[in-house]
Amino acid sequence: MKLHIQNKFTSELPADPNEINLPRQVQEACFSYVLPKKPSNPSLIHASSEVANAIGLSQEDILSTEFLNIFSGSTIYPETKPFALSYAGHQFGNWAGQLGDGRAINLTEVVHE
Repeated sequence: MKLHIQNKFTSELPADPNEINLPRQVQEACFSYVLPKKPSNPSLIHASSEVANAIGLSQEDILSTEFLNIFSGSTIYPETKPFALSYAGHQFGNWAGQLGDGRAINLTEVVHE
């Protein structure tokens, strides 16, 4: 399985210089590098064939152990550094301040050439 990695987001925007993965306010950065916690027993519930095709993956790729390990966060794909976004906004009509807590992790950016 070959993914076409593009690290445009992390290469062009400011990263949190603190790589310690603890809950905290992140200042003057758009994201923090994180390592996903390995799931104890990952399983594939569903994968979109259309999206897989859009990024150059076959049905065979989707059904592989390699796919499961990479997209569950069990294995970090070469040349990638997973990250969590720092963001803020309104909730229920009130300013909620910084909301990103690191539970939603971007594993990488993939493009299809």
